[in-house]
Amino acid sequence: MSDRYYVYRPLLDLIGLSEGTDRGRGYNETLGYGIMLDGKVTKGRGPTVDLVSMTLDQVDTLQSRMLKDPDNSRLNSSAIGRYQIVRTTMRAIRKAMPDRYPGSRLFDRDCQDEMACYLLGQRGIDKYLAGRLSEDSMLTNLAREWASLPQPNGKGYYGGQRASVTPAQVRKVLAQVSARHRAGQPVETVEKPVVPEAVDTEVKSKTSLWGWITGIFGSSGVGLAGFLGADWQTVLAIGGLALGGLLVVILLRRQIIAAVQDIRQAVEGR
Repeated sequence: MSDRYYVYRPLLDLIGLSEGTDRGRGYNETLGYGIMLDGKVTKGRGPTVDLVSMTLDQVDTLQSRMLKDPDNSRLNSSAIGRYQIVRTTMRAIRKAMPDRYPGSRLFDRDCQDEMACYLLGQRGIDKYLAGRLSEDSMLTNLAREWASLPQPNGKGYYGGQRASVTPAQVRKVLAQVSARHRAGQPVETVEKPVVPEAVDTEVKSKTSLWGWITGIFGSSGVGLAGFLGADWQTVLAIGGLALGGLLVVILLRRQIIAAVQDIRQAVEGR
């Protein structure tokens, strides 16, 4: 099964790593590994939810519940899913594309990947791949969207938030994304025109006829007569015949030009 997000997958995987969700339940992970959900906390993990089977409206309700949790007063976050998308961001995405993200749509793997790619686009990934945004600017933009990603100086964009990966890791992944992007854009090649077989045959017949005429009536006839030891009267007669042949060729000039034009039109496909 092909990956719709193959080009961006290395970056999506890096976000899953930096946000820590891949160490937990991935697409089903919530802020703090579930501790912001009312319920029993065991070994630093709270209740689990099956996000991928929930609708976007249900996820919105869950995020509102998370924000009301007393344990969330310090972070005041509703980050959810593999890419830890907060309620404000998710609502903005849904508002921008209501037909694509109705309340009844499931917050499954495809939806989460799609939303993350939308955010990458908002942060300039397409401009970066087109060479219109510097790598440092791309790092800064990503750090503004995901607090776990570093700026070029290695620090998180937001105060008090430590980056979970290094700038070198992000640059390596961006190089992988760029390589996949280039591989998906085949180099345009211009094919050389090929003369159709029928036209090629016609060209050969025309040129063969021309060679036959000039060969028969050219100096080769005079040379052959001399080689056979003919007397001067015979040589003169043959020369006259050659001259007459050349006159015929001159008179047929228009027909020959017309034939060449016909061939040219056939080659050009007119």
